[in-house]
Formats: sequence, C-alpha cells, structure tokens
Amino acid sequence: MSDNKPTLLFVDDESRILRSLEMSFRRDFHVLSTTDGREALRMMQTHAVDVIISDQRMPLMSGVEVLRGAREINPAAMRILLTGYAELASIVGSINEGEIFRYVQKPWRLQDLRNSVDDAVAIVQSSRGETYSSPASSTLAPLVVLHSKKAMAQLIQKEKPELIVSHADNLEAALSLLESQPDALLLTDLMLAEGDISEGLALLKLKRPQLVVVVVTAFTDTSHLISLINRAQVYRVLPMPLSRRMLFNSLDAALRHQQLLKSRPALLRRHRVEAASTPVQNPGLVNRVRSYLERIRA
Repeated sequence: MSDNKPTLLFVDDESRILRSLEMSFRRDFHVLSTTDGREALRMMQTHAVDVIISDQRMPLMSGVEVLRGAREINPAAMRILLTGYAELASIVGSINEGEIFRYVQKPWRLQDLRNSVDDAVAIVQSSRGETYSSPASSTLAPLVVLHSKKAMAQLIQKEKPELIVSHADNLEAALSLLESQPDALLLTDLMLAEGDISEGLALLKLKRPQLVVVVVTAFTDTSHLISLINRAQVYRVLPMPLSRRMLFNSLDAALRHQQLLKSRPALLRRHRVEAASTPVQNPGLVNRVRSYLERIRA
C-alpha cells in the first residue's frame, strides 16, 4: 500500500455499511472506520486524517457531535455528513457546529459520494501547512444586511457600534453595497419581496468564494437547506424566530472567519461549491447576480 495515499475515516453505527465503504475506497485511500463516534475522535488524535465522513443518526454520538469534535482536534480535516434522515436540527447543527463541506443523503450514489470525497481530498492536499486560527486584527469587515425590514440592521448597529452596517431590502441594492464594499459580510434572509434568493446566493458563492454568508430563514424545507450547504457553502444558518444570543455569536464567528480567509486565501478552496445540476427557477434574479459579477470582473 502506497504511503502517500490520503486517509479517510468513516463513522457509521452499521458495520455492513462500513464494510461496503471500505471495499469501495480502499484501493485509492488509507481507510479507517469505526461504529463508535468516541473512538473516531480518538483516531483523529493519533492519525493524520484528511477527510472524515460520518453518519448522523448514531446511538452514542450524533454525526454533528462527531464532526464538531473532529473540527476541534484537526480543523484541516474536511468533514462530510451522511444521513438518511433529513432533520432540520441536524442540518442546522452540521452547518453551525461542524462546518461541513458536503451533506450526502442516504441512500447515496457511490459516484456522488466519491466525487465529494475526491473534491475534499484535493482541497486538503492543496492547503497543507495553512493555519486555521484567525489573526488578531482591530479592523472589522463591514456588514451588509439584506432583509425586508430595517430593524435587524438597526439592532446590530446599536449593539455593535464599531461595525459599519448597511441595510438593503432587495438583492439589487445589496449587490450594489457589496460592489462598493468588497470585503463585506452578508447577513441575509432567503425570502424577500422578489422571492427566494437561494439561486442567486449559490451563483454568488460559486464565483466569489471569499464572501462569508450568514442566512436567517423561516424555511423548514430540509432539502432546501441541504442545497445551501452543498451549493452556497453558507457559514451559518439562523432559523426564525431568532435569538439575540445566536445572532451575535454567529456574527462574531463570521467576522473571525472572514479575517482568516482574508489573511490566508489558500483556505478559500475549502469553500468550493457544487455547480447547479437543475434548471434555473428564477432566471431574472440569477441574471442580476451575473451582471454584478461581470461588473466586478471588469
């Protein structure tokens, strides 16, 4: 076995599934596996794991808990969540706590899973040697709040007067603000007067991976949120009704993350998104984002 093979760690409480995964991946990778999330974290401490792939529903530790622990032990390892249960809490948790790279639903197509693993491995290999702690900086990025009501922007500005906070109530206005403030973070609702802006966010992240996006949403459609992970790499999802504590903790984390990406641009590869595989549902909105991208390219 070649010593330079990347290392994968699979975590699933079903031994049958682990055997299948081992057989599918062992030719090209060093494969570690366990049915116990606690054992997985011990393995993370003693092995140089490149990608950890965990099931969500397990009796001792959930997949979100495993991936959160894996991030603390080795933030360089890419994290993929497998599940047959599209639970809203687990999806939100996987974004906010595990900061996962991809969300793969059971039963998966082996080629789709292999593509996600290959992408994750390529990213790890291209960013070796990078550090993952945010640099100390007194300069905070500006914040663009895209929301139908101005109250959220006003609340943030009141609580964090050191931030430059701008408000937009439609996507066109938000894109103009992002054009004039290229380092800004984006805090946005998904549903505006112009409709669902998810497709616009996905295109925006595809072409501008350095944009850190925090989403506020009342959506309970789990497939929709899965798409936000895989196609828009949103940094945080804040379900409505929104608590002040969650809002400000998430903003602080997003500001630190933005500083990290700005100081270490090689890490942007970790936020590579999937290209759209379905026809565009809102071509007018997508075209507005394309126009914005053409302007900043020019």
